[in-house]
Amino acid sequence: MIKYLSQAFLFVALAFFLVMRVHAGPWVEVGNSGLRSDIQILADAGVIPGAVTTWPLAWGDIAGSLSTSKILEPYQMAALRRVQQAASEQMITGEVIPHARTAVASNPVEIRTFESTPREDAEIELGAQWTGDWLAVKLQGSWVDDPADNKEWRADGSYLGVTFGNWSLTASAQDRWWGPGWQGSMILSNNARPVPSVSFERVSTHPFKTKWLSWLGYWDFSMQVGQLEGERVIPDAMMFGMRLNFRPLESLEIGLSRTAQLCGEGRDCGLDTWLNMLIGKDNSGDNISKEDEPGNQQGGWDVRWSSAMFEQPFALYTQWIGEDEGGGLPAKYQGQFGAETWGGITALGTYRVYLEWSDTMCNFALYKGSDRTVPDCAYNHKIYKTGNRYHGRSIAHTFDNDASIFTLGSILTDNSNNSWLLKLGYGNLNRLRNPDQRNTVAQVKTEYREILLTHRRDIGFGEIHLGAGYDYRKNTVTGEDDGETRLFLEWSHNTY
Repeated sequence: MIKYLSQAFLFVALAFFLVMRVHAGPWVEVGNSGLRSDIQILADAGVIPGAVTTWPLAWGDIAGSLSTSKILEPYQMAALRRVQQAASEQMITGEVIPHARTAVASNPVEIRTFESTPREDAEIELGAQWTGDWLAVKLQGSWVDDPADNKEWRADGSYLGVTFGNWSLTASAQDRWWGPGWQGSMILSNNARPVPSVSFERVSTHPFKTKWLSWLGYWDFSMQVGQLEGERVIPDAMMFGMRLNFRPLESLEIGLSRTAQLCGEGRDCGLDTWLNMLIGKDNSGDNISKEDEPGNQQGGWDVRWSSAMFEQPFALYTQWIGEDEGGGLPAKYQGQFGAETWGGITALGTYRVYLEWSDTMCNFALYKGSDRTVPDCAYNHKIYKTGNRYHGRSIAHTFDNDASIFTLGSILTDNSNNSWLLKLGYGNLNRLRNPDQRNTVAQVKTEYREILLTHRRDIGFGEIHLGAGYDYRKNTVTGEDDGETRLFLEWSHNTY
């Protein structure tokens, strides 16, 4: 059962250098689905013109759009007020803002969504953040009970960032989320613990002024180089990530993403390795030997388009990520498709409902037919055999490889600004591979059903976040089935 333990604060020190004096606001961090829904409502209403599918977002870019003369629906005004309030709290400058969080869980949620939930049975976290004119610092340490990766002490969530012009350079261990999905991202999500990285990112997403590129509209760019753990088949491999997303129309957002694993113990990490990775020369074959192959790459695109029908807003989105390369372009795609709608109910508040299907098998059935699918391909690699995983969890989609799952979800922010999330999941995990020891959620084909309800509420001296769910799985090889009740309670507080 859950243990109640008291542990000391882990202090993390990061060193960096000084640059030009420009405001370096903090980030809208991954994990609060209600806040994300509000930001997306304002983006679809044209209040926020910037690109909003590369998380974390820069608060400065969001806050600069929140003064509007647009005539908004009541639910849009409610979303605007909530985002304005969050911005005013998060963008305090020149003050040290302490932070504390504690959580307990019985069977912590294994299939995570954009919503952050406890990863371990018990977690205690302390930290502080400070934002200045050109510098933003967050030092955060946590202790966890009985961790799956045997790492009781963590600095997850810490960062030190500086800005120069419209760019930020940051050393951090921040959760990231690339793409329009709510249940998962096919390439980079908050499922695994954050990879310690140095990132280079755009601060404001304003358009190019030149006519040759102004058609892109508002655009964002993010690039990271991170260090993976030592307990891998190839220890201490590096992780590279790069994403460009843009809004050529108010109703359309497009993203291009790429990640790679390279270097590591016993592997070359010279300039040629990085160059071959960047130009896509990384498949063993006639032009390159296995020994010289630079890494394990993924890449692809996503699109989200919004409109309205009979005055009811809706959006359609998709994400296609290739595990391999063919002719200089991604190949062996995995796919995600979703539809969502949102609005307001006077007696209840602001709502969003989404239906999302994710298929994490290479050449998934809709793409080329079931006879062309490639099992044991996605998130795996012949050289980097630990695959696209970090501390025992998939870095990309929470379902890991070879899954096909439908998720029906809803987000409600009530008239008292408390949020409620309900998720129903149905499908199969690891459906065509028996067994696959690398799959982190199911080593054989497993029928999967899940219901999860979570709730956030401000209680005056902090926020509580609680959840209850039931996870049913049936092993199709042995015929055995199993159900688990999942519970968690989390309290957090920032002293503004």
